[in-house]
Amino acid sequence: MSAATRTAPRPRTEEPEHHWSDLLFATVWLVFLVMPAAALLQSDESVWATALGLLGLVLFAGLYTLSWIRQILVPRLSVLGNAVLWCVVLLVPLTLLLPASPWGMTYTAPFFVAVCAFRLPLRQGILASLLIEVAALVPLLMLLPREQWFWPLFGLVLPGPIILLSRFAVERSETHERLARELAVSRQREAVGRDVHDILGHSLTVITVKTQLAQRLVETDPQRAVAELNDVLALSREALTDVRSTVGRLRDLDLGVELVQARAALRAAGITPHLPSSVPPLDAVTRSVFAWILREAVTNVVRHSGAAHCRVTVTGSSLRIADDGARAAGALTHHSARTDTVARPGGEAPSTSPPRPDDAAADVPDRASVGHVGPDSPRPVRAGDRGEAASSCSGPEASTGGGAAEPELREGNGIRGMKERARAAGCEVTVARDPRGGTIVEVRRA
Repeated sequence: MSAATRTAPRPRTEEPEHHWSDLLFATVWLVFLVMPAAALLQSDESVWATALGLLGLVLFAGLYTLSWIRQILVPRLSVLGNAVLWCVVLLVPLTLLLPASPWGMTYTAPFFVAVCAFRLPLRQGILASLLIEVAALVPLLMLLPREQWFWPLFGLVLPGPIILLSRFAVERSETHERLARELAVSRQREAVGRDVHDILGHSLTVITVKTQLAQRLVETDPQRAVAELNDVLALSREALTDVRSTVGRLRDLDLGVELVQARAALRAAGITPHLPSSVPPLDAVTRSVFAWILREAVTNVVRHSGAAHCRVTVTGSSLRIADDGARAAGALTHHSARTDTVARPGGEAPSTSPPRPDDAAADVPDRASVGHVGPDSPRPVRAGDRGEAASSCSGPEASTGGGAAEPELREGNGIRGMKERARAAGCEVTVARDPRGGTIVEVRRA
């Protein structure tokens, strides 16, 4: 027989994950071995027969405990095969009870019920449990006098329903957990779908309009056509980055890694970083939330603040990101904010993608060059026209024209996203203007 026609090897049965609570729940039933032990001690058999029976009970208790620590004896056997094998192994020490108390074995039937009920699928477990109960009950009722039925029946019948009810409870709990996980995944998919729709819906519409306009202007006004195509290029890059950011939210971040990346991104953008060299002890949820907010806040500082310095402070209960954008940039900040808004058709919210050193250095000048549109360019759709606010949380944003007054800080998608993420983790985010100039983002555990 060739190798190609040989039967494929049987898949190995994996050992299930163990929890100490499961072992405790299983071994607590060993208290019922008191009944066969009492029957042995009350028997009229010899001391050696009684001692042999007690030894059998001790060995049975040890093997029963081991059966919960290692449920799969032979990986090549199925779950059913391993359950049957364990039942056979557990029967061996019980043969030591036969000389002194033949009916003492019936007291151990509930242990076999537990082995089958909790190892096998629910229906198979119930069927196997009923067969075990009947196999132990029928000989007892047929051969024992009625006056001796009470204690064997008590030890045999009472634990069985309790074990099966416990199995039902475990099955229901597992089903509930599975449905909860599926619901969480479904909600997460819906959230990602909404985010991607919000990101791409407007962006692709504006790209289509601007591409059609550039197509019409190619022959009549090439300069304006090039400006429109530059806008399309910038907008498509932003949409791609935002989609990556949306997908990236499905994984956790590490605060220490984000501090290193933030330092590199700030330096690449010509901003002096003042960041801690170590992270204080934090629980996993708070650490992840701080990492996400640090990433988004530093990204906004790099792209929009025009700052010369950025200071990050991390304590055991708070994270603070402060920049000196208005103080450092002055009028240049307002100019870059205006051109950046024009460069973003529709006043599109700034990306919350992770700041990378190689992107940060190229991104800042690229936006200035792409964003310059001639005075005769068609009026772009602004955030206000769509009833939305720009979502930068650092630096002036979306100036509406010739006014010199500094615009108010508006809560857009970026700030809302920070607050929603923090709220889900039991934290609070505040975003405020620094009276001396710049922006302060702070997150605290509630």
